[in-house]
Amino acid sequence: MTTIARRTHCTRMQAIVRIMVGLWFLLLMSASFCDAAAADKGMRITTFSVEITPRLGRPVGLGFIPIFQTTEHPLLARGILLRDAGTACVICTLDLMEVHNESYDLLRQTIAAASDVPESHVALHCIHQHTAPAISTSAQRLELSADDPRRIATAMYLAESAQKLSVAIRASRKHWQRVDRLGTGRAVVDRVASNRRLEQADGSIRGRSSSTKSAPELRLLPEGLIDPWVRTISFEDGDRPIVQLHYYASHPQSYYSDGRVSYDVPGILRERLEIQTGAFQLYLTGCGGDVAFGKYNDGSPAARSALTARLQAGVQRSLASLKRQPVEPLIWSVEPLRFPLRTDPAFSETTNRQILNNPSAGTSRRRKAAIALAWIERVKSGKPVELSCLAIGRVKLLHLPGEPFVQYQLAAQRMRPNQFICVAGYGDCGMGYIGGDRIFTDRGGYEQTYAFAGPSEQLLLATIEKLLAGK
Repeated sequence: MTTIARRTHCTRMQAIVRIMVGLWFLLLMSASFCDAAAADKGMRITTFSVEITPRLGRPVGLGFIPIFQTTEHPLLARGILLRDAGTACVICTLDLMEVHNESYDLLRQTIAAASDVPESHVALHCIHQHTAPAISTSAQRLELSADDPRRIATAMYLAESAQKLSVAIRASRKHWQRVDRLGTGRAVVDRVASNRRLEQADGSIRGRSSSTKSAPELRLLPEGLIDPWVRTISFEDGDRPIVQLHYYASHPQSYYSDGRVSYDVPGILRERLEIQTGAFQLYLTGCGGDVAFGKYNDGSPAARSALTARLQAGVQRSLASLKRQPVEPLIWSVEPLRFPLRTDPAFSETTNRQILNNPSAGTSRRRKAAIALAWIERVKSGKPVELSCLAIGRVKLLHLPGEPFVQYQLAAQRMRPNQFICVAGYGDCGMGYIGGDRIFTDRGGYEQTYAFAGPSEQLLLATIEKLLAGK
């Protein structure tokens, strides 16, 4: 090729590249314009759902449950994007046990970028099934060597899930739907939830977990403190429901630790409701840190079927009670919260580093030490946990981190008795359980042994108050 020909060829290639870049830019601008146009015309909603089931046989997650060998149900990431003339936000649920710290941040940042919203406007919640993995790459970085198969598999799974979410969300932005009415309903759920921490006559705590197969006498004890109501939000266009969100406060697992992937009771319910209503369904687990199915669950498939049926009956009563109102502007509020560290020696940095440096320490002790140290690093870095609230008129959707006890959900409702308050827990779970301050002096019980933040009851209540006030 002559020099002139080469120059001509290069010039043409540069022109082609410029054209391609220009077309790509126009496509991006077109997507943004469509989003903006949707917002200008009033409230719009779009939905996404993508499978995030780990590959069978891979040691994905922190290791609380066995490596998956079979799939009963797929694990899903599902969510909604909401926009109006002033605000854009995302609410996303994951069929995962938990996501912590930098892993949570990565997924949230991915969702924000794909949705073209600020990271602070993303509410990301796990549903907390125990037939799904718990993810914390920060804890595994402290616990495991760089070539450990579990650390490698978990990092790969996190990256793959983030990529799937990004693709699904970007595709969803082509399918905005109008919302002109908002429905709110609630109903009592019969014989599903029960408290896990039962106070005895001597003041000590007796634990009642998700099932009582090995301790049937626990099924005879009272339900204890729960929120018996399921609450429903319905986004509608005229008489047509488009998206429905259901909030219920309880650990959602029926039976687990058998190498089986499942979306369990919430996923079964979600699928049935979608067929029944034709609307996209989201299930969000409320403040269920100290609430589970234990009183009504013997850990059998038959019990799961009965629990699902009773929860579904409650949701259907909630749907039947819906009261509609015109939509009002979206208002998104964010409050940072800096949890204190625990000061007792068992949760100190020194103690937990000694455990990790001890080759004789068992797997569960090392895992817990790594989770504790990852949380200590997070707190010492100065990075707060963000809590948020979406207000649509008198409707408030409150988003909390960790495994909060039901007392916080009940307190939020008492703060605003004339508003419709829905609470989702299981955001960033790096701090573990968030109980009332009394758990640190309780005799008996389990939850305080996996609570990595120090006493913070008044701090959390004050933050909830600010969010509900919209300050």
